[in-house]
Amino acid sequence: MYLYSTMKGYIKIEKYKELEAKYEMLSFQLEQLKRLVYGAKSERFISEHSSEQLQLFSPPTEESGPTIPVAAHEKRRTLTKKKPTRLPLPEHLERREVVIEPAQDTQGMHKISEERTEILMYTPAELYVKVLVRPYYKAKANSTSLAEEESTKIYIASMPSRFIEKCVADETLLAAIIVDKYVDHLPLYRTIGRLNRLGVSIPKSTMCGWLAQSADQLLPLYKKLVELVLMVTYLMIDETRIEVQVKKPPARRKKPKKGKTHRGFYWGYLAVEQQLLFFDYSSSRTATNPMAHLQQYTGTIQTDAYEVYDQVNKAYPDLTHYHCLNHGRREFEKALANDQQLASHAMQEFQILYDIERQAKEQDWSVEKRFQARQEKAKPVLEALYIWMEEQSPKTLPKSPIGKAMGYMLKRKKTMMHYLTDGRLNIDTNPIENAIRPIAVGRKNYLFAGSHEAAQRGAMFYSFFACCRMQEVDPLDWLTDVMQRLPNHPINRIEELLPHLWKSQ
Repeated sequence: MYLYSTMKGYIKIEKYKELEAKYEMLSFQLEQLKRLVYGAKSERFISEHSSEQLQLFSPPTEESGPTIPVAAHEKRRTLTKKKPTRLPLPEHLERREVVIEPAQDTQGMHKISEERTEILMYTPAELYVKVLVRPYYKAKANSTSLAEEESTKIYIASMPSRFIEKCVADETLLAAIIVDKYVDHLPLYRTIGRLNRLGVSIPKSTMCGWLAQSADQLLPLYKKLVELVLMVTYLMIDETRIEVQVKKPPARRKKPKKGKTHRGFYWGYLAVEQQLLFFDYSSSRTATNPMAHLQQYTGTIQTDAYEVYDQVNKAYPDLTHYHCLNHGRREFEKALANDQQLASHAMQEFQILYDIERQAKEQDWSVEKRFQARQEKAKPVLEALYIWMEEQSPKTLPKSPIGKAMGYMLKRKKTMMHYLTDGRLNIDTNPIENAIRPIAVGRKNYLFAGSHEAAQRGAMFYSFFACCRMQEVDPLDWLTDVMQRLPNHPINRIEELLPHLWKSQ
């Protein structure tokens, strides 16, 4: 059968359908690119029938129309404009009072009250030199309380233990430099510039040496963190890229190409229930890193659909592996521009599932109650969604965005539904994605790591500060205190210095 075309004569229907599918795919890719460059990154979905959605350019009429039934899972929100108010300043801050007297002569007047206005002030950071003075002492020549050989001795106090021996920088400065880079995402040259404005010039090579030596001293603490994370029974795993400068070019290339870097990866391992996480650097995105860490692991891992994790599961059958449901939801969110009707139906069903999880989190349900709610409320919804996809999938083009979304979910049906079987498990991998986000912000600022060793040091510092963030511990206070205590801390009790057990002295 042929289809008539005024431009090129007659073409086959099969060819026409192929071109139409290609056109839809290119249009979809163009929309995604435009969204990436110009649009909002939010994945929030609002149903057409939701009571919280307002009609744009359509003011409410005085006549009351028919009441639209609202699903039980949809939340009603009252959109009221609140009057802006100034938040009170923290009570723990020091108050320095400045009394402003009126211009008139107040002698003989009686003070009846006062008006107090609080203004937040800032004192710039300052550097100062701490001088350690250790006097020499010698016994007096006519002292009879000492033996003759002791009367000739010279006495001086021992030098206090230092985090880095003979280093000109105190632990407070070392901690500030590390926090500047790995928490506030400041490249070293910016920190050097800040110190220059304070009147101190520190070469970049010296500062890099301080970072390397600090990492060496903190290595036992990092190893303990890795050990504790791999002891739990439920892990989330994800990876993110990091560009690395490589001084030695590959054997096939005589000279390294100017401006090129090696793409390495930070692999994150999150103990969800314990709120502990570590990152490990690998020069590749192959299964080498998770294979090495999970060799003796026998618990449950949750990941995205990257095929490397399937390889790990096949190699270690004692593992229980399941996937993130939110990655399936994202495929339908992307397909809204391709097939609004089908994609919206799926998004509404996902909304019900996430409302259940949101309620469980807000009300702090127990593991048993969360499991029961998932079995009674979430399981029927997810099963019905899969039945719907099995019916609709043959009617869609496999390479279309909506066809790919359904194929993504159907291929992983068992691992997508696994979270229903255990109240401890998360519906998605959002927690570890949020933990990885600071790395993405950091690499936009410092662009690359100077070497593979520097990248691994970065993994260590990102691990510590991610734990601080999850445990709501101030990273600067924690790192400064740990650096000061570590030289004299017993190695068999080093676990006490990790953020979840740390208590400042």
